[in-house]
Amino acid sequence: MPPMSRRLGAAAAAVCALLMAAACSSPPARSSIPVPVDRAEPEESDPVLDAASSTTVPHTTQADPPTEGPDAIVGLIAAAGPTGLRILRSDGEVVAEIASDQVVTQPTWSRDGRRLAFTLIDPSSGTAQVAVIDTATWVMATAVARRPYFFYSWSHDGSRVAALGPGSSSTTALDILDGTGMLASTATLQSRGLYVAWEPGGRRLLLHAGSHLVLVGDPDSPGEHEDLGTVGADFQAPAWIPGTRDFLYVDSGSQAFDGFSQPEADGQDNPAGPQLLRRSADSGEIANLGPVNGFALIAVHPEGGRAALSLPLPQLPFVPDPLDGLGDPQPSASLVQTGTRGAEAQSDRGSVELVDLATGERITVLGQQGHWLEWSPDGRRLLMAGINLADQGGPSLSWHVWDGEQTGEMARFAPTAGFLQRYLPFADQYTETPRLWSPDGAAITFGALIDEGARSAIARLDGTGRVTSLGPADVSFWSPGAKSTPAPEPR
Repeated sequence: MPPMSRRLGAAAAAVCALLMAAACSSPPARSSIPVPVDRAEPEESDPVLDAASSTTVPHTTQADPPTEGPDAIVGLIAAAGPTGLRILRSDGEVVAEIASDQVVTQPTWSRDGRRLAFTLIDPSSGTAQVAVIDTATWVMATAVARRPYFFYSWSHDGSRVAALGPGSSSTTALDILDGTGMLASTATLQSRGLYVAWEPGGRRLLLHAGSHLVLVGDPDSPGEHEDLGTVGADFQAPAWIPGTRDFLYVDSGSQAFDGFSQPEADGQDNPAGPQLLRRSADSGEIANLGPVNGFALIAVHPEGGRAALSLPLPQLPFVPDPLDGLGDPQPSASLVQTGTRGAEAQSDRGSVELVDLATGERITVLGQQGHWLEWSPDGRRLLMAGINLADQGGPSLSWHVWDGEQTGEMARFAPTAGFLQRYLPFADQYTETPRLWSPDGAAITFGALIDEGARSAIARLDGTGRVTSLGPADVSFWSPGAKSTPAPEPR
């Protein structure tokens, strides 16, 4: 991901472009200047980097009581912004309230749902800290941050956290933290663009850095990495395939056209343009799974047999923006539940397709580009964010859910500024860690503008059409449920 200044400075315009035309194939405003991944020399010894403390967070109840009542949905919700952090239940009960006088950004649950990492920023001094709460003990560890991190991703075993923040000379920097938020390595990797993905069941970390793919074998020694070659500087997040040692990525360079195998299909004898590739991290063997049009989002199914792929149409001529002001959304009167309908046919707004990762065969499940893709924990449903251009009162976003047979619109809403500007443009990276689904797949949570302003909201899949406001927040994310990660195939 790009440095914070570039990322936030261009976010409103980038999202405006996305909402202007869902078919737009240009990626969000990320630097297009590729540079190699470098190992930064360890910074001069600074005792403040080693400063850490812990405290017990005041909380009202135990973290995981038995589920009771028809309205109960398991798991906890982290609701942040504009200041402070609240940890909630699905009925709105506040379990803990933290740092109400500080700016809280990037709340990110560990993959077992037990710990929550986030950035604390003192508004008076600008000092940034990494904070990690263990909801089993309610102990919060804090450490002075090397940089104001704008993205976290937990390893699957919960022992390490990949943290991205602004680097030197307009780069993005990657630091590896331990499970308490302290630096696990003094080495830093920097590039003009960085995406990260942890290997399921393993410790390897895959990076799309600049125009290169890079594999870090030991997260405690990130400087000792393997360059997997040039794939182009489209800044699209790679994704591992659970249960295998393979990963998916988009190549706009030469890897797709260098004699590698590809599925036999009409029109693929002489592929052109960016391609979706499957590659073994061990052998390097590559299979071509077909073309993609420009900026694409990938979400691999939890069992690894298929992936959701959001595709815009090819680049269209520029047209004046008919949606001036979308970067400053207005509150909606309500959240709208609509009826279920079948998957829409391919339209002039792109599509969301499911790709068979063995054959490359595809089916369309949404007839417009999806700007957020996230599988439910059990893999039975796919959540997709679509854009509504002709809504009365201005454009809005919709949550669509594919249930294995058909796609229905679940909720229509105006997103909060925090979600619109800081998360949606980089959804392919943020959904590398589960974010919106409840652990039981019964509901989703998100930040929405409702009558009284920015709110944490939940929408249920029980057929009642209920959407509930849980109080003030820019963004909200559900804790995942504890589950075993599929082990990679033997080497």
